[in-house]
Amino acid sequence: MKTSEVNMAACIERLKIDTGSDFAALGLIDTAKRKLRWSMATGSISKRTLLVEQKLAAGLSGSAIRSGRLASTREAMTDSERFKLGEPILLAEQLQVAASLPLIMPKGIFGVLLIGRRSTRTYNTNELEQASLLTNELVSLLLER
Repeated sequence: MKTSEVNMAACIERLKIDTGSDFAALGLIDTAKRKLRWSMATGSISKRTLLVEQKLAAGLSGSAIRSGRLASTREAMTDSERFKLGEPILLAEQLQVAASLPLIMPKGIFGVLLIGRRSTRTYNTNELEQASLLTNELVSLLLER
């Protein structure tokens, strides 16, 4: 693994720990396929997580990409609510609560960071602010690549 990849993986792990999350993942936009592809994850319980591709407009991540702002669940979701939302990672990773933060570079949004919990405890404002700070740090690392 290259140094930049090691640093990005460490940043994602720190995001998971600092926000009290069970799961954190980096999703990058594949412009050729017009899909979101998950390229790094920590806390994963599914072997298929990094194989998942989803529509750019789907789920929390799609909301974050379209709006350029944080998108999160306000409360824990049932399986049927997660299915309707259209974010396959939430189902695969059994996440009850999640937040997706857009990765914004000078040329626009190129991906998201998704954090989630398998418990019903929702994210508070401080945790989401910490996630936002670490998202900016990850963008800086991606710019250095």
